[in-house]
Amino acid sequence: MSHKNTLTIGILAHVDAGKTSLTECLLYTAGATKDRGSVDKGSAITDGLAMEKSRGISIKTATVDFEWKDTLVNIVDTPGHIDFSAEVDRALSVLDLVVLVVSAVEGVQAHTLNLWESIRERKLPVLVFMNKIDRVGADLEQVFNDFEKDLGAQLFALNYGDNSEPDSLAVIDFLATQPYISEPIIEKSFENLAEFDEAFLEDYLEGNTNDLAAVLEKGKTQIQAQNLVGLLFGSAKMDLGIETLLETITTLFKAKKLEQNTPSAKIFKIEYDKKLGRLAHARLYSGNLKNKDTIWSQNLEKELKINQIFQRKLGKLEPVGQLAASEIGIMTTSDLVLAGDVLGETKFADDFNTISQAVLSVQAIAEEEKDYQKLGEALELLNIEDPQLEFQWYKEEREFHLKILGPIQTEVLKDSLQNRFDIAANFLPPKVIYKETPKKSAEGYVRYWMPKPCWAIMTFLIEPAPLNSGVNFTSKVRTSDISVKYQNEVKRAIPWSLRQGIKGWEVTDISITLIEGTEHTVHSNPGDFLLATPMGIMRGLELGDTELLEPMYAFQIKAKTELLGAIASDMNQMNGQINAPTFEGDFFILTGRVPVAKAMDYGIKFSATTSGKGRLKLTLDGYEKTSTSEEKIRAYKGVSPLDESQWILHNRGAFKADERIR
Repeated sequence: MSHKNTLTIGILAHVDAGKTSLTECLLYTAGATKDRGSVDKGSAITDGLAMEKSRGISIKTATVDFEWKDTLVNIVDTPGHIDFSAEVDRALSVLDLVVLVVSAVEGVQAHTLNLWESIRERKLPVLVFMNKIDRVGADLEQVFNDFEKDLGAQLFALNYGDNSEPDSLAVIDFLATQPYISEPIIEKSFENLAEFDEAFLEDYLEGNTNDLAAVLEKGKTQIQAQNLVGLLFGSAKMDLGIETLLETITTLFKAKKLEQNTPSAKIFKIEYDKKLGRLAHARLYSGNLKNKDTIWSQNLEKELKINQIFQRKLGKLEPVGQLAASEIGIMTTSDLVLAGDVLGETKFADDFNTISQAVLSVQAIAEEEKDYQKLGEALELLNIEDPQLEFQWYKEEREFHLKILGPIQTEVLKDSLQNRFDIAANFLPPKVIYKETPKKSAEGYVRYWMPKPCWAIMTFLIEPAPLNSGVNFTSKVRTSDISVKYQNEVKRAIPWSLRQGIKGWEVTDISITLIEGTEHTVHSNPGDFLLATPMGIMRGLELGDTELLEPMYAFQIKAKTELLGAIASDMNQMNGQINAPTFEGDFFILTGRVPVAKAMDYGIKFSATTSGKGRLKLTLDGYEKTSTSEEKIRAYKGVSPLDESQWILHNRGAFKADERIR
């Protein structure tokens, strides 16, 4: 069947807002499924993993499609827990529209704020679906007001939820809202519209708002222009507001298409299939792709061949052979493609902030020694699926290290290793990822000239730089002393020279200047400068010493006023930096900064203190200097450049340590 319109929408929400239930309801209402899947019963189509079924949470992004009238809708169902926000980041890159689900009971929650910031940064169209209006405690007006205030949005209600009588719960079509015209939600929607439509402003001031069809069209125009945010009330559980949501999605929004005939696609997910191997999930923006076609990979900088193309139909892979513009497909290829790769020549914006950054490190250990090699290989596969794990295999120490967003992620990794790879593994308790910065200025001298043929002599000036400024490298050496091609090798070596400092952590907030050096007209090679650079930089760090930096959270807390004293006391005990509180009715809002090491487990205590009704948002907010103690220092992994003879032998191939260090 050909479709006039193909849309890719993402269903996003804070955990437990009803996101997956809404997806199942859309599939059922559109006729794609005969029965509605249930999260509680483990029968949701988009929750395919065993752990998703058993725990009732989404862990991986899942795609499914359905037809509504003449539109094909691809749904990307995303995890709601912040520990899996890397999945959401990747999904956001291919969406035409976001449906942001908010609970009418819990309202705007911490992760809602994180999601909203990412949606707005990417300038994505968004519809808000206020779910669970049937639940006891649902306060539609309060949630409406909180959304506008907390997120800085201007809403326009496209229908109206009436839960004043629990036994006669109703969702009112906009054209039938005349009896509710004086309700605060409708009034505020009209006020918001008047701000952007001068003609309507005049009618609004004169009380001429009876032509609801005309008002609705004006509201839709401003929603399409992203001046207003469309809001729909409903209940996935009660099947309320679902058809209106479908109509709104398919009539108000269009797919992002590139006006070109050549194919262009984004890969947003990698997964492994036991039979088919590596599967690349991609969104096609232009042209067509068929089995056996070749297309340029911007990441690999080469042409790659598409072996087979599939689409997932209600959880099952089906071969389709080709993709058209705006469609989502799953491809197999012999090349090692990664999530985030762009296929074709088109350049897409990709400099967006991530929702959350990893500040914790864990070590994985095989329960049985015989599984050591097998565990390393499995973790490498999981790292391809989720590059934010930044898996490190230190072969000399026989250690596996990964970066994680939160402790739930280790449970998922453990479950994946057991169920997918039949490996029993344990994870040591998470540790905070510190960084190092130079304590004082020093010079690092390196002379690499034996055994010949080799020659690279350099002196680096190592200096502290301002907090959170990163790494700055400059060269004051004349090209007559070290030619441009060799200086480029020095520059290329800087990032991996700083992967581990003298206290075992990544080095940042550093200024590196190449102040002296020479090359040899006969004996120098580019690899000599690549090898020598870490030796010189590490020598400078050793002479000047380093101090530790610890990651900081910016916190935002909203809770009942009577809890201010207890929560402020908690923050003080965690060495938090607290700003003066502000007050909104019975609630206070407290902001400030707190060390990650102190606050990474605070969410459990906060939930108990507020009986689950407070809001705690923690966002990585740079690094600050901290005291150095034995438990914060870790041993150098692999061969250290300070052990110059071993380092030279290692890099000249006499023995192999951890190749992944670079």
